[in-house]
Amino acid sequence: MRLDSFAGNAAVKSQLAAECDAGRFPHALLIEGAPGSGRRTLAHLIARAALCRDTDPSARPCGTCTACQKAVPPDLTELGGDGAAIPVDTIRWLRDEAYLLPNESAYRVMILVGADHMRHEAQNALLKILEEPPAHVIFILTCDSRTAMLQTIQSRCVCLSLAPTTWEEAAPILRQRLPHTQEEELQRAHGLFGGCIGQVIDGVSDGTFRQVLDMVPQMAAAVIAPAEAELLQLTAPMEKEKQLTAGVLAGLHLVFRDALVLQYGGTATLSTAPEVARTLAARLTGPRLTALMEQVESLREAQLRNMNNTLLLTRLCACLRQAAGY
Repeated sequence: MRLDSFAGNAAVKSQLAAECDAGRFPHALLIEGAPGSGRRTLAHLIARAALCRDTDPSARPCGTCTACQKAVPPDLTELGGDGAAIPVDTIRWLRDEAYLLPNESAYRVMILVGADHMRHEAQNALLKILEEPPAHVIFILTCDSRTAMLQTIQSRCVCLSLAPTTWEEAAPILRQRLPHTQEEELQRAHGLFGGCIGQVIDGVSDGTFRQVLDMVPQMAAAVIAPAEAELLQLTAPMEKEKQLTAGVLAGLHLVFRDALVLQYGGTATLSTAPEVARTLAARLTGPRLTALMEQVESLREAQLRNMNNTLLLTRLCACLRQAAGY
């Protein structure tokens, strides 16, 4: 299987290539990773490889056969991806659809985007087909975190976890996709969005990156402000913007990390608000700064588990103030 166009995650790509080149194509895959980590991109590469008609498994997807040339292959079905949970009736339709034979390839591939958003009744309906799948069907599920999926579904899937990319791995793609953005700006965005290429591209393109740069210093300073309302007011733009929330949380984590480094005599800073980090280092103890980092990490995990954004922001204000001792 050819996965050279997918950045990073060498271990995942090696595992997939070994299985598929040996003719052991998994009948169910669960790909987890942070938004923008490439879950959907990888799902489509795997689907293309499964549908490719090249006789050499290691050359798939070849890009030249009739299946690869089609924008939407007839044997590929994709559900989800619009932010809404896939309903149970759609999963029941999918179960019936799965028994139809492929049109032109050896397999039918069914991609379920955001499978962790499905309610338990929909997951249970999916489980019935995963327990005894037709031999010609491959299911590919993507999710933020598999913890939101039924354990019985996880046990019937090959689970792949995508890690963030390094700057060296991401740079060629970012330079190609964002040719008018300066290298230094791309590198800062890559660090801020935790190595998730999709978040960097979206954040730079739609202005979220600039918003994060503006908001992070203000919010980090508000953690130790006399009035609690100051931090709460700053979260208002994040209420309906989950990607902005994710960017701000990543930025705050870097600021608190820098403050801790400075607290213990270090000099290297990574955040976009080094001055605020110095202020925090002077005002807070090492244990307080460690607690702030832990709280931000907990909030980021809660967001991956699809916690309601309004509740998340309320928790952010309370937890960060408490961790700082205010």
